[in-house]
Amino acid sequence: PCSQVTMQPPPLRPLSLALVLLVLLVLGASTGAAKPFQLDSKYHAFADAIIKHTTQSIEFDTFTHLCDYYGPRYRGTPALNNAIRFIEGKMIEEGLETTLEPVENITNWVRGKESVTLLEPRVTELAMLGLGTSVGGDVTAPVVVFSSFDDMLNHTDIIPGNIVLFNVPFTSYGRTVGYRTRGASRAAEFGAVGCLVRSIASFSLYTPHTGVMGYDPKQPKIPSAAITVEDAAMLGRMYDRGTPIKVRLQMGCKTVEPASSFNLLGQVNGSLIPNEVVVLGGHSDSWDVGQGAIDDGGGLFTSWQAVNTIQQLVQAGLIPPPRRSIRAVLWVDEEISQRGASTYFNDHKSELGDTVIAMESDTGNFQPTGFGFSGLPEAHDVISEIVGTLLHDIGSTRRHALFISDL
Repeated sequence: PCSQVTMQPPPLRPLSLALVLLVLLVLGASTGAAKPFQLDSKYHAFADAIIKHTTQSIEFDTFTHLCDYYGPRYRGTPALNNAIRFIEGKMIEEGLETTLEPVENITNWVRGKESVTLLEPRVTELAMLGLGTSVGGDVTAPVVVFSSFDDMLNHTDIIPGNIVLFNVPFTSYGRTVGYRTRGASRAAEFGAVGCLVRSIASFSLYTPHTGVMGYDPKQPKIPSAAITVEDAAMLGRMYDRGTPIKVRLQMGCKTVEPASSFNLLGQVNGSLIPNEVVVLGGHSDSWDVGQGAIDDGGGLFTSWQAVNTIQQLVQAGLIPPPRRSIRAVLWVDEEISQRGASTYFNDHKSELGDTVIAMESDTGNFQPTGFGFSGLPEAHDVISEIVGTLLHDIGSTRRHALFISDL
């Protein structure tokens, strides 16, 4: 989820969570042992060194510089590639082994001029943001309001020729985001001429949230935009009272020629089994309406500084060199088509068997409470032992965040 609001730099302590798990995995934990995993006591000292470093030594001037001087890191803009080059230069200064890997054919959606004007029952401009990959258009029509897809399916006869508003309260991102990604096509199936969605946000200060949406190729493409939580609730109240509502939705967006950019890799090579790789990642791109401080500046900084911290502590003699290689990957084009991730996958297929674990930070940078996990049972046992034993002091041991899936 993205917002117009410029966020403050993330706090220090979340970095320690990823770093503790990372160093334990790369320094010697085996995810395939037949016998029950038991954490060696030596890792307590390593964890203490990492936590001390991340809570006392990490400074955020580089992070704020990235946000302040490069602004939105939007695909197809010089700012994105310049920001990637800036981070590459910093990685080189830190002694990391860096690689720029080209990423081509990035979907290049351009926002253009856009607005939503309430015409009835009164005239006012509503704060809005077009949704990524939406088609443009200029539509004036009555509004019908639904609280869910089921609600819409019970009233399909009133949809033709109208703009559909999904006024769906936020429960969780995973449960609510479908109204943004699929709402336009679901509404178009029954004759809607435009789609508005209540911003997918847990709170709001009259700030619309953008994000990507998609189209069902079987349905007409209609323009789709997000409005604020406050305005969606207001229109919902008007609609429940039986008040006719009419809006004009204007969107000048379009998809232009594909863009090119890079994935950036920063690595510390392993000392004993360098062919085995631990991957940490965040995405370098952001939306065009904010500086991308949280989505995903904090995530890319966490991943990057995890690797840099390992490098610094090894050089200082505070922890031993990692057995496996540790790689930070800053993927590009996460927000729309994930071309960076798919390109990395194709470029590194030969390494898949030697990729021990992959982590991504892209759910916000706040006080960590636990880990989400997908893997085999024996790997789950290793992660559970590490989380339960070494993350206790920073309050990050919640087990319900851990889950198993067959791979």
